[in-house]
Amino acid sequence: MNAPADSSSLSSAIADEALASFSRSHVHIVDQMDRLRVLPMQLAQRGLDEGVRAAAAGVYRFFNDAVLEHHDEEERDLFPALRHSAAPGDEAGLVASLIARLEREHRELEALWDRVEPALRRLGRGKAATLDEAAIEELSTRYAAHARFEEAAVLPLADRMLKSGDRAALALGLAMRRNPYRANGYI
Repeated sequence: MNAPADSSSLSSAIADEALASFSRSHVHIVDQMDRLRVLPMQLAQRGLDEGVRAAAAGVYRFFNDAVLEHHDEEERDLFPALRHSAAPGDEAGLVASLIARLEREHRELEALWDRVEPALRRLGRGKAATLDEAAIEELSTRYAAHARFEEAAVLPLADRMLKSGDRAALALGLAMRRNPYRANGYI
């Protein structure tokens, strides 16, 4: 017979999983940016064949569904938890500057996406379009740098400084948002 799990260790494990999910998201996003980066070459070589159409549609769906949701999760769940857990003074100042940078980068990446998105949508529907190779390269390069920065500076900081209540709130917020059977109203 298994002993009941200690609720604090279970909460910690759930919160650790929430932080790990941000890392997994970064891996998937960078993979999609790599797919996007080669799309202009594939389109030039093969034309709008089924593989190019499917790749364009896949990157389009992924960015609009997963990447924008990832930004929202960070801004609505992770960043407030970091702000709340930060000690007054230098730590709070560091957290504020990191969050300001990441939110600015999110808006810049989204603006680059807005330059690329219409052509991808058309290609994904099997319609002719010209891809802005410079915007694609900039988006891919900047997103990879953004993800590396979060992995090196922000997620380790979150792992170190988030208080248990903030870790639990983060995990709960993510779980509720990701639950396909979201309940509206009170818990």
